[in-house]
Amino acid sequence: MSKLLSILLLIFSIVTNAQDTLKIHALDEVVVTGVVEPQSVQKSVYNVRTISMERLKAQGATRLQDVLNAELNIRFSQDLALGGSNLSMVGLPGQNVKVLLDGVPIIGRQGTGNEININQININTIERIEIVEGPMSVIYGADALAGVINIITKKNPENKLDVSATIHEESIGSEYSLAKGIHNQNVSVGYKLKSIYANANVTRNDFNGWKGDATGRELAWHPKLQWLAGGVMGLQKQKVNAYYRFDFLDEKIHNPSEFSGLEAIDQNYLTDRLMHQAQVNGHLSEKIQFNGAASFTDFERRTQSIVVDRKTGRETLAEDTLHSKDEFRGATLRGSLHIKIWESVSLQPGFDFNSEIGKGSRLLTGDNAITDYAGFLLADINVARWSFRPGVRIVRNSVYDAPPLIPSFNAKVSLGGKNDVRIGYGRGFRAPSIRELYFNFFDASHSIAGNPNLEAELSHSFNVSWNNNIQIAKGILKTSLSTFYNDVKNLIDYGRLAGSRNTTYINVNNFKSKGATLQSTFRRNAIEMRFGIGYTGRYNRLVESDEALPTYTWSPEINASVSYPIVKTLTVSMFYKYTGVTKAYVIDPSDSNIVLAKTGSFHWADITMQKEFGSSLTLSGGVRNLFDITSISNSSPSSVSTHSGDSGVSPIAYGRSFFLSINFKFQKTL
Repeated sequence: MSKLLSILLLIFSIVTNAQDTLKIHALDEVVVTGVVEPQSVQKSVYNVRTISMERLKAQGATRLQDVLNAELNIRFSQDLALGGSNLSMVGLPGQNVKVLLDGVPIIGRQGTGNEININQININTIERIEIVEGPMSVIYGADALAGVINIITKKNPENKLDVSATIHEESIGSEYSLAKGIHNQNVSVGYKLKSIYANANVTRNDFNGWKGDATGRELAWHPKLQWLAGGVMGLQKQKVNAYYRFDFLDEKIHNPSEFSGLEAIDQNYLTDRLMHQAQVNGHLSEKIQFNGAASFTDFERRTQSIVVDRKTGRETLAEDTLHSKDEFRGATLRGSLHIKIWESVSLQPGFDFNSEIGKGSRLLTGDNAITDYAGFLLADINVARWSFRPGVRIVRNSVYDAPPLIPSFNAKVSLGGKNDVRIGYGRGFRAPSIRELYFNFFDASHSIAGNPNLEAELSHSFNVSWNNNIQIAKGILKTSLSTFYNDVKNLIDYGRLAGSRNTTYINVNNFKSKGATLQSTFRRNAIEMRFGIGYTGRYNRLVESDEALPTYTWSPEINASVSYPIVKTLTVSMFYKYTGVTKAYVIDPSDSNIVLAKTGSFHWADITMQKEFGSSLTLSGGVRNLFDITSISNSSPSSVSTHSGDSGVSPIAYGRSFFLSINFKFQKTL
């Protein structure tokens, strides 16, 4: 608690000593998630949070996880064996969070998890991030129960020619040299000729691993080398905007092992992804707008085993039985119209097609394919201070029977002045994925079997929020108080096979989460300060057999940040988050007793500085993980986890690190 008070006092002192000459600077943010055309965040019936490109730069982030981890109601857990991370949002696991790239779903299943690995998205291409908490299943279908994270990328350059190059150097804990630490580079080029635009980018991320407490050849955090490349070509006219983009990923994670006799068997986890996407939107008439999108993703993950000779150091490929290869291919096709019936009434009909096919050595033989066909209809009704958005989705799944109708309802009412209230309800349906049904994953750290007998998830979700904007201290203060409640039937989770130490996927009869958050943002010209507090409860299903247990287990969160321009060309920023203890009642398989498992709390803080030298050169630096966190306690019985050989701790990070980035820009105006 003393750390928290110190952080809050620091923020207060910075703001109270701010320059009085600064003028009010409050932009009415524009969002695109869930709508056909860009809309003011104030007018949206959804409670949308945005993360700007300026925030990404101020935080000095090199991974999307670094950015999202500073937000309330979003948490991550690490899988060091495979180099991945797992996301949870509003108390629900990551498979219930829809991650979109420009409104289109991303395919790419990491290690053991069912959600995508967001650290495989190129952060250098991001223009902003829009986060919608609450059900969006009518528009975006399966996986959108907890909410949507929509990553909006850079497309149309402002100038005739934009060239940018960045070099990022960072220590990993106390480790740094040419062969240690983090070494990232990025180059991007954008070109615009009248209504035609194009851009291309290449990024190399080199993470050299961290020794930590590991012994011998092993490393606590494994080395990871990423190559990310992409490009966009588009046409923007007065009545139509169309573009094609591609994104390429090549990732290698190296897992060195200890010698056993005269040999060691190392493993490389190799991931390749190529994603194509085409979108078009525009006006058919004054009253009809359209939006269409198509995408195709080819995702491949291989495990390569290498035999290392202890005497000579020679490396050779192991026998074929120690290798694996799994492929996933997915296609999405969606389209919608926005039809203005009257001045206050409009309709949004649309269709959504999603297909995924998987094959590989770890997938069950047979037809590993799932297809969704859906149609949806939403209405926008504006009456005086009220805005209503009812909707309905009709789904046909190739494997599971969906409910006849999936409804949703959102509304916003203006209470006068700068106050408004939003309410939302959504019904959810999620069929199990190919991975949950057919994928078997066994290695030294994991023992997970797919379950073809899973049932589909069905859910109800509610949320209510109050928003207020006021002018204070020559700035704008935005405050939001929100609550949520999720009730999921047949939630898919991990469970133990009877009489075995192997884990499989099971349906949890009842799962619920609820909570509340209070968030405030103060802006005055270039000064921005944020503060938030959240409290999330997760349903304890063991209360059904023991009424003496609490119905919910609760966990708090607090975040705060401040960006302050010391002078016009020098900005100092600080980002802080407190993640409270997470509790869960579980059955210890060793003796069948109910035990209270706890995952420890921790404080996280980053301090960064940005210095501009003219319009062409920017120098950024700072300290990440100020409190030097590496792991937290975890009292879950080891056999409850999906990992083999847990040690009573959960990894968080690789300790305090320092970074320095240099960005060069060249622009030629139109």
